[in-house]
Amino acid sequence: MGDTLEMCFEKPKISLDKECSLEMLEVSHVEKVKFEDIGFSLALQDGLENLRRENSLTDVTLCVDGREFSCHRAVLAAASNYFRAMFCNNLREKYEEKIVLKGIDAEAMNILLEYTYTSKMVITNQNVQKVLEASSLFQFLHIVDACSSFLTKALQPENCVGILRLADTHALHSLIKLVQNYIIQNFTQVLNYEEILELPADLLCSMLKSDDLYVTEEEQVFETVMNWVRYKESERFPLLPQMLENVRLPLLDPWYFVENVEADELIRQCPDVFPLLQETRMYHLSGNEIRERTKPRMHEFQSEAFMIIGGCTKDEKFVAEVTCLDPLRRSRLEVAKLPTTKQEMENESKKWVEFACITLKNEVYISGGKETKHDVWKYNASINKWIQIEYLNTGRWRHKMAVLGGKVYTIGGFDGIQRISSMEMYDPFLNTWSEAAPLMTSVSSFAAATYKNNLYVIGGGPNGKLATNKTQCYDPATNTWSLKAAMPVEAKCINAASFRDHIYVVG
Repeated sequence: MGDTLEMCFEKPKISLDKECSLEMLEVSHVEKVKFEDIGFSLALQDGLENLRRENSLTDVTLCVDGREFSCHRAVLAAASNYFRAMFCNNLREKYEEKIVLKGIDAEAMNILLEYTYTSKMVITNQNVQKVLEASSLFQFLHIVDACSSFLTKALQPENCVGILRLADTHALHSLIKLVQNYIIQNFTQVLNYEEILELPADLLCSMLKSDDLYVTEEEQVFETVMNWVRYKESERFPLLPQMLENVRLPLLDPWYFVENVEADELIRQCPDVFPLLQETRMYHLSGNEIRERTKPRMHEFQSEAFMIIGGCTKDEKFVAEVTCLDPLRRSRLEVAKLPTTKQEMENESKKWVEFACITLKNEVYISGGKETKHDVWKYNASINKWIQIEYLNTGRWRHKMAVLGGKVYTIGGFDGIQRISSMEMYDPFLNTWSEAAPLMTSVSSFAAATYKNNLYVIGGGPNGKLATNKTQCYDPATNTWSLKAAMPVEAKCINAASFRDHIYVVG
């Protein structure tokens, strides 16, 4: 700075002629400097805080819960959209020297003003709720975020419901989502606290319907709903159907369903829930209808998976492994190998080939096979074991299995001499096979699917050389078969699946 001053004093008086003016313009252009004092804003804030403490130049007094706070309108308007709207529009408060603010805690107001003038504050377990309420009202958004972060880190089973209700009251959507995820992941612990019964219906429903809700059994969800309704029965009874829609009633144990759901007095008084009860009864009978309420909760130990069971390699070597693929986690699961029969122990050539399989209530059934034609086993995922059940009356392979009305059907196939028309029905409760009406046409290597309480057998081979295009339909209500529309082509070694209102045949 001294050099600059010295240079200025040594220069002769500036002439106003054109040449000299141009020279000075060039010098000014070269010596232009952009100056920014990053500390000045802090000094300005310190100065404003000192003015507030000295009660200098203040032009408004906030009266909160018996305490008075002298402030500067310009500072409040710059810090808060609430006060900006109050002081910058033609409102009564714009001209008043004292403004009374009701429903606000005085200490919380003091913390907000400290933050406004210093950018600093202290959040504690004792003041966080009142500070959050005040900052939400006055639209101090950075303080709202700070309080939300504090509460998220403080989440515990005993306080999470209260925090959720607080977040809901102030429409803090990001905090609501975080707390709901915490409750979903820790639901069995949160159930120990009665505060969950205070939740509004919409918040509780949004968590109960989650696939990720962590419960050890669906009975816990049902009991939560019933306890919630009974907590304010006269007010909440009309909401019972809406709440029960979020309970996966078909996943309840059948005995529990009969004794605790169907027999419940509140449920018996509410006709609107009867369709849900009927859906559950049908699932307990058939076991294979997949809907939103029949899907298991996707907590840590459960997910849907694909199973590839047995078969042969190109060089006709038996494959004993069962491959289980979890598409959700993109992983392969360890599954027990196919069971070893007594025959296989004596002769390694007797293996599981050309058998049939089906699923019922999360268990996999396999039956028959060229070397195991009378055997029937089921796989229980909870213990990872194959369990042998009652033998088939008629041994077979190249057949199919199907589930209808809670029963397992074994249909047609080949007995080593001829194609057979025999169909057997398995009752899981009695562990017995019984004869059902035989096929109209004996076939093997056909396709089978169930649709709307009927069983369809499509195509197949009536002998070793020919194939058929017939569609045979079984009605379990009358135990009879009938013919339906034939396929456009004759085919065997095919498979079928029903989806929505169609049956698809491939192969």
